[in-house]
Amino acid sequence: MILKEFNLDGKVAIVTGSSRGIGKAIALTLAEAGANIVVAARTMSDLQMTAREVRYLGRRCLIAHTDVTKMEQVENMVEKTIAEFGKIDILVNNAGSDVESPLVVTGLERSGLVPELRMKYAGDMTEKLWRNIVDTHLIGTFRCCKAVGPHMVKQKSGKIINISSIIGAFDGANDLHYAVSKAGINHLTKVLALEWAPFKVNVNGIGPGSYITAIRYDCRPHLTGEQVDELLEKSLGLIPSGRHGELRELGLLAVYLASPASDYMTGQIIYLDGGWVAK
Repeated sequence: MILKEFNLDGKVAIVTGSSRGIGKAIALTLAEAGANIVVAARTMSDLQMTAREVRYLGRRCLIAHTDVTKMEQVENMVEKTIAEFGKIDILVNNAGSDVESPLVVTGLERSGLVPELRMKYAGDMTEKLWRNIVDTHLIGTFRCCKAVGPHMVKQKSGKIINISSIIGAFDGANDLHYAVSKAGINHLTKVLALEWAPFKVNVNGIGPGSYITAIRYDCRPHLTGEQVDELLEKSLGLIPSGRHGELRELGLLAVYLASPASDYMTGQIIYLDGGWVAK
């Protein structure tokens, strides 16, 4: 029997970027704990697969085809959720993407994961790439909080979980846009936690370390799959625990932050990284 403080029966959770990877793992784990789920992302076919798995667990699931870079779509996601469930208890801001690129190609580029590994890139970071990453991660998180916040403040309860990264805390070599957006999410989390604490709305963040997800491959189009595998293998030497994380472990932390067990925690970024940040 699950501890009552971790029970999410009857809760309603929106999880952005839940079509795959971290977001999907969090959505499914929240559903296991009892929550009904709103899955939101840009790829409808993947969302439908996630929704089927949520429903298989016996939970209700609403599909919200959403691009978090468009405020009207974010607002529509929230309106659909309220129309379907009548409330929003949990918001997980996970939508994101990445394409590694140095600001200026100098020939001395190194991987943010493995300092001794020099890498080749197609060209300098463009303003378009910068805007795309910052708009998706940082401003996308702002949009979702802006749309969901009034409902949580009015009902005087809510849990917001922002997905950050260890790169938001240190070393984002050749990933400036991603690192800056995640650092911004960290500060956004702390500020909103202070603003909404009087209304019993908790705002916390999770900073994942190294996890094997599709984005780890997608963000390195200049490398082959074998080269990415080699890079990830070498990165194990930087992780005190000596392994990459399991996606379900992120889901379990999200359950804690979404549940009454974490009612006294707000404004915190928890790094689930095998000890990487602690070094």
